[in-house]
Amino acid sequence: MAAQRVLAMRVTLLQYATSWMALEDNLQQISLICQSASGNTDLLVLPEMFNTGYTMSPDEIPYEWQNITISRLQYLSAQFDLAISGSIPMFKDGKWYNTFITVNASGLIHHYDKIHLFTLAGEKKVYQSGNKSTYFEINKWQILPLICYDLRFPYLSFTNKFPDIIIYSANWPIARVHHWKSLLIARAIENQCFVIGVNRTGMDENGYHYPGNSMIVDFNGTVIGELDDQPSSLTLSLDKAEMYNFRKKLPFLQDRST
Repeated sequence: MAAQRVLAMRVTLLQYATSWMALEDNLQQISLICQSASGNTDLLVLPEMFNTGYTMSPDEIPYEWQNITISRLQYLSAQFDLAISGSIPMFKDGKWYNTFITVNASGLIHHYDKIHLFTLAGEKKVYQSGNKSTYFEINKWQILPLICYDLRFPYLSFTNKFPDIIIYSANWPIARVHHWKSLLIARAIENQCFVIGVNRTGMDENGYHYPGNSMIVDFNGTVIGELDDQPSSLTLSLDKAEMYNFRKKLPFLQDRST
């Protein structure tokens, strides 16, 4: 059983219409999916700024919301035996960041600050950019977390430490949904790994529509699970042995120069 859990990773994607600056509403959405996924998943992945919506007014966010969010996710992780990942606005050292957090029953186990801030939306004016990408580990799977606009910059995933899974937590607009799908597939092919993209649905306070289309792509660039434009979830079990066998058969990564 232990060996099987090392080789398999059960992942749940949750896409929903994030409630604008409504912390409790968003946390309730997460609580409901944790209840239904309990016992069937190891990792729950959420969209970008899942607790507030993609706001360019972080100074309107009560500072305590980030602590409430992490504390609530820790409680849910402990109660339902899973880890939870996604992006939130986070205030650190006097500055706001767009931060991908991962929480389990022990608390906050990893955080990554978004490196590529979306200039067209004014994100660079109100958030501080991160300066490095780092991995976290669940069940011996090496996972690289990135956020939305990072998807357009493939060099972030070109490291000597080849990821088993790359996750993108996103608020990706419907106008460029073709780019979303194509780039997720490209990142999977380039890295011969599983790629997960979780995007929100609905319309935000600025009138932008979001198409969902959250998906999981395998190491060969095949979409093995995809949602439509409605609030919904998807759970799949990923097989590390299959991925490693594929890499052994086609050892392209060995020729990478970084």
